[in-house]
Amino acid sequence: MEKHRAAKMYDYHVWANRRVFENLRQQPESIYNSQIQSVFSSVSEVLLHMYMVEMAWFETMKGTLFDNTSKKIEQAALELKGQPLEVVEMAFEAMAEEFQGFLANQKDLEQVLEVMHPHYGRSEFALADMIHHVVNHGTYHRGNISAMSHQQGEKGAPTDYIFFVGK
Repeated sequence: MEKHRAAKMYDYHVWANRRVFENLRQQPESIYNSQIQSVFSSVSEVLLHMYMVEMAWFETMKGTLFDNTSKKIEQAALELKGQPLEVVEMAFEAMAEEFQGFLANQKDLEQVLEVMHPHYGRSEFALADMIHHVVNHGTYHRGNISAMSHQQGEKGAPTDYIFFVGK
């Protein structure tokens, strides 16, 4: 059975994140935490933001209540802030594994889920659309990381979708 396009897009997201981590491991260690004038103050802050947003949407997909999701995100932020690149990478890998397992067990990625948010109210989203949002959000911020690397004299990782499908 062929994978749903949204699940394939999530696979791309994981592949692209791995490329970014691989690239960052090859750069001087200072690139990861250097404070610079950019969208975020450091590459480590971008990665933390990406992780927390992905966690928020994943918890939403699993049906976790907003307050419980918020607590889980706060705890993860406390645990990961200031950690070395390798620790953050392991957290991304663990989430990717759990996320992909969740997707593999879904019978219908087009199912619509009701989401309650204390500030934005009630919304309905197809599971596939939430996945696409996670991927799109990650793509945007991988671009931030690439720009921040260039700003510090290093190269970014090529993570365009076409490189994923052409591999």
